[in-house]
Amino acid sequence: MTVEKKGVTSDWLAVELDGNHHPSRENAVVAASQTLTDGLVVSLNANGQVQVYGGATDEVAAGIFVGEAATGVGETAKGVIVARNAKVVAEKLTFKSGLAGAKQTAALADLAKLHITTVRSA
Repeated sequence: MTVEKKGVTSDWLAVELDGNHHPSRENAVVAASQTLTDGLVVSLNANGQVQVYGGATDEVAAGIFVGEAATGVGETAKGVIVARNAKVVAEKLTFKSGLAGAKQTAALADLAKLHITTVRSA
């Protein structure tokens, strides 16, 4: 599985909610056999662990990964995702290599339900 690295967090994250009540970020467990990069759209597996969003019919985008993590077979790791209440630059997000435009649009619609909305690039 290949993902393309596009830049740093400040390239894709325009605004996020800080604070104690409903912060934008959430700690997460990275699933086994994953290579996650900053700005990558992710989903959750059956165990609630973060994985690359692949666009499967029943798959739902759950957030955007912050930082980098790589796990081997049978390994998990700690990570952070933007899980709610943020504005992002869609053109700067990263998707699984080869993911069709319609699947990317579906992922952005899933994120919008989490109040992660897009802004235009400057």
